[in-house]
Parts: sequence; C-alpha cells; structure tokens
Amino acid sequence: MAGTRYPSFTQAFHHSPYPEISPSRPTLSAKGKVIFITGGGTGIGKAIAAAFIEAGATAIVLIGRTETTLKSAQAELSVTDTTVVRYHLADITDPAAVEDAFSTTVQRYGKVDVLINNAAYLAVHKPLIVSPLDDYWRGFEINVKGPIVTTQAFLKIARPGATLINVSSGAAHIPYIPDYSGYSAAKLASSKIMEYVQRENPELRVFNLQPGTVETSMAKKSGLSIDKYDEPGLPAAFCLWLVSQESEFLRGRFVWANWDVGELMARAEEIKEKDLLTIALNGWPPRD
Repeated sequence: MAGTRYPSFTQAFHHSPYPEISPSRPTLSAKGKVIFITGGGTGIGKAIAAAFIEAGATAIVLIGRTETTLKSAQAELSVTDTTVVRYHLADITDPAAVEDAFSTTVQRYGKVDVLINNAAYLAVHKPLIVSPLDDYWRGFEINVKGPIVTTQAFLKIARPGATLINVSSGAAHIPYIPDYSGYSAAKLASSKIMEYVQRENPELRVFNLQPGTVETSMAKKSGLSIDKYDEPGLPAAFCLWLVSQESEFLRGRFVWANWDVGELMARAEEIKEKDLLTIALNGWPPRD
C-alpha cells in the first residue's frame, strides 16, 4: 500500500531496489539455500524467485494452482545452471497437497531454508452487508488457512535457523480503508499467527512483510488510487535482506519493504528495547 502516503517508520521511503539490499551483495548470498515460494508464478512471487536466483540459491520451488503460469515462470527463471527452478501444483489450503510438495522438495534438495508465504486473495471490495459471503470467506481460506497449512508443513522439515517470511499487507494495521474489512481482517489474523510462530519456534526467523504496492492483477482489482507503484524488485530484494543476519533484530516483527534497511539497523536497539513493530492495541497499556 505504498503510494497511499501513510507515515513511514524510516525517513527514506523506497520505491525501487537500492545497493544495501542488492542481490549482488556478498553478505546477502543465498548460496546453498532451498527456497519455497507460494504464489510464485507471477508478480511479487516471481520477482522474489528472481532475486534469490541472482543471489545464488541452490533451488527455487514455486507452488501454485495454475500450471501454465508456473511452467511459464519456470522457463523464464531458469537462466543459470547454479539454481534449479521447479514447481508443484497445489492448493495451499489442501494440507495433503502441501505436505507432498514439501516432502518432494526435501527428497530432491534437502531441508528447506526459506518459506515465503506469498499467495493471497482479494475478495470483491464491497461493504460487509452486500459482500458475497462465499467470496468474502475465500479470502480467509487463502490468506489465513493457507499460511497456516504451509507453515505447519514447513516447521516439520525446516533447516535449523530457517527463515519464514509472511507477505502480509499494510491493511492489517493501518486505519480504515473503505470496503476492505475481509482483506484487512484476514491479513491481521495471519500476521498475528506469525508472531506466535516466532515465539513457539525461537530457533526460526519469522517476519511479517508489507511488500509495497506493486502493479499486479490484485493491486488493480483493489480499486485504490495509487500515486506511484513500487518496482517488484523492491520487495524481492527486501526478502533477500530479511534472510540475512543483518535483519536478526527484526525477528517476529512487521516491516514494510519500502523502509530503509540502513535506518532500521541504526534503530535496532530502540526497536528491541521498546518492542516496536509488533501488532498491539493503541493506548494499552497506558504510558505516562
């Protein structure tokens, strides 16, 4: 939701990649890593795959429901002998299908280092009273149940110290957006669940990410007036940075891809001491 001019946690508010999050940085190398991306056939998911390929990942596994899209993405992304790109057809709300995708991945490439929960669904945006119930609830199936299913499967086979990035939305925490009750509530729910996943699995690295506003089919469906779209390479490179040790202080927190990583690192102690960037109730507990 970049482009709607909400306040930024950092002074710099990026719309495109910049040197500190570049896949060419040795510190951000993904060499030896196995990456699993839901909704990886198009848009942000495909851009994330491209960033990890550029950073030298061993294997990229895309999961989705449309084979033509996945096959096209695989062909487009298979540009180097260094990284194997594969896909699995699966509905992320189907535990058996997701378990099969993960087990096949482990058999071929070893334990998974990174899970990107990127698949999402935006229901028809209308006031609740006139929202088609089936479509409204579909958003909860994909945006809440989906990440639960993939995360449960991931936790069973994740490599020690693995990273889980939940691609959320600013809609989970910003003020009222007309006709967005379903999407906002679903993204809030999944983000809160991920905070619990971090506490329950302290050996993992879990992050909630607002990816910015990239010109995708879902962004167009939103009907929001966007001043300036973000380049898909921005959230892609930011995900790569989150996988690095530089982001360690942000475990279990909610960040925007538009925020400047240098400024975030400069405020690392403040963020930890004040427990910033988590989902909470404004005004509670009371502060003097």
